[in-house]
Amino acid sequence: MRRLALGFAFLLALGTSARAEVTRYALILGANSGDPGEVVLRYAEADAQRIGRVLLAVGGFHSEDVLTLTDVRAEDVRRALIGLNARIRQAGGEALLFVFYSGHADAENLHLGGTRLPTGELRGLVVGSAAAARVLVLDACRSGALTRVKGGRQGPNFDIRIDPPLGAQGLAILTSSAAGEDSQESDQLGASFFTHYLASAFLGAADRDQDGRVTLGEAFAYASERTLNATAGTVAGPQHPTYRLDLGGRDDLVLTRPGAQRQSFGLLEFPVAGSYLVRRGPEDGPVVAELATEDPGRRLTLEAGHYHVTQRARDHLLEGEFVVLTNTATRVRPEQMRKVDYARVVRKGGTERAFALSLFASAGVRGDMLDLGPAFRTELGGRVDLTALSLELHLGFSQFQHMIARSSLNSREVTASAVGLRAFDVAGFTLGLGIEVGAAWFENLEANDTSSAGLFLGPVAQLLIPLVWRLDLRLDGGLTTYLLESGATPVSYRAGAGLALYF
Repeated sequence: MRRLALGFAFLLALGTSARAEVTRYALILGANSGDPGEVVLRYAEADAQRIGRVLLAVGGFHSEDVLTLTDVRAEDVRRALIGLNARIRQAGGEALLFVFYSGHADAENLHLGGTRLPTGELRGLVVGSAAAARVLVLDACRSGALTRVKGGRQGPNFDIRIDPPLGAQGLAILTSSAAGEDSQESDQLGASFFTHYLASAFLGAADRDQDGRVTLGEAFAYASERTLNATAGTVAGPQHPTYRLDLGGRDDLVLTRPGAQRQSFGLLEFPVAGSYLVRRGPEDGPVVAELATEDPGRRLTLEAGHYHVTQRARDHLLEGEFVVLTNTATRVRPEQMRKVDYARVVRKGGTERAFALSLFASAGVRGDMLDLGPAFRTELGGRVDLTALSLELHLGFSQFQHMIARSSLNSREVTASAVGLRAFDVAGFTLGLGIEVGAAWFENLEANDTSSAGLFLGPVAQLLIPLVWRLDLRLDGGLTTYLLESGATPVSYRAGAGLALYF
């Protein structure tokens, strides 16, 4: 009897475990091309592939149950979803169906490479699935019409918690924008705003209670808030993600488990609250996640490897390289990161600083001109660094001697000029290339009535090397062509070294 009871208990436990097992299926769709005449999107297909990778990494989805299709047509979507529904029905048991689309759309149709799929038909195919829980995510313009939300406004974070089966059941629809709004892409992120923040949410950025699980409510709340904040200042205007929920069950639907240990994955842990951007590999590598939190100790689950992490502050950045090891938490400590501020942070963007100002002084030489010999030169100036351009104003003084009939004559040149530069930040220095345009006034110091004026222009090159505090070592030079009153057009050069002070 005892053995029988133990055997019965084992079978009961096994049966309960089998019933509790939820098979997860996903159809991931991306289409850069829409209707003829519509702009070709840059990142819709990459967004789809990214979501597919994230679901496989942390969502409990198996590769044979995730179908990712790019450059699709309407019939491809119908066929794929009908086939997936047939698999779910045939397999039986409890299932989750996750459908994601990134591409063109209007309030009535998805635009798929010159074909159209009515959004009502797509919704019907998802609703008709035998899966207990169905999630439809649309990252497309005016996709909010599917949720019957006709607009949006910023409000407090919402939390989808439904207290009265195992897990959540029913239908959830998430869209990247409200009806009438455009969904936007970001060249800096290499993704659409909404998909970027949704993928980050799945990797752990949305795990507010830090229980190692990301629920549907947590994921949408994070992606919605970050998308709205990121698009508030864009030309197209703020983008309001929307949702519609018809879910029931004891728990909120868990979409990913970034806290679970898995082969070839590890954790990045952020002991200090803040805003972080994570890139794979070097500084210019692809963006893999973004985390914005007021709570210390948040974690992201990432593939083992090297990552470049940027922490954003109001007027500066902190940057550092970190290695993620399998089943290990790597802490991102601010003291291990280098500070980026002033001109460099303006060019990088991501902070409130829109420009940087500096003053500089230098000394050097101006080359021979009209056989008058070289001249000692000093220069003072100011500079403003903008995102794409740096502008400088220069005031220069040159003193030179030349011999005429065995007599030594002293002359002076005073210049005022403007310089436009394109700056390129490289590891330990900044290279600037640009054009200088100005006016020159020449005076013979030993004769009161012998002065002349002219214009000049030419290419310039510059090297800035950070020293200490706010000081940079400044090396610059240029090739100058003069346009003198006499009609002469001599060509000379200048070179100098000095210091620049940012403030």
